[in-house]
Amino acid sequence: MKYLIDSNIIIYYLNGSKDAKKFIDTNYTQSCISLITYYEVLNFDFSPKDEELVKDFLKKFTILPLSEDIIEQSLKNRKRRKIKMADNFILSTAQTYNLQIVTKNVKDFIYFCSNLVEPF
Repeated sequence: MKYLIDSNIIIYYLNGSKDAKKFIDTNYTQSCISLITYYEVLNFDFSPKDEELVKDFLKKFTILPLSEDIIEQSLKNRKRRKIKMADNFILSTAQTYNLQIVTKNVKDFIYFCSNLVEPF
């Protein structure tokens, strides 16, 4: 794996963004998501039918679970600088697995790493 797709990119994809679709379709085999992204995306109010479709889409990715290593990394990050918990878990997942974060919210992560991809 090379890329960890942030929740906002998945949301753009689901909302029909051509740029998000192009990035994911081109890089799908090299991409994964965090369990936190799975949760954040499914936290939206979908109809039962749409929720099942979104779940099926998300399950096509490798979903990286939280682990003790990720929690330890998130604690180190939090000591360095304040960061929202969900963003920290996504960041820590990328750091633990040495992945590039694909996001539209570069500002959320730039202090901690330069290994970011803003696809559009």
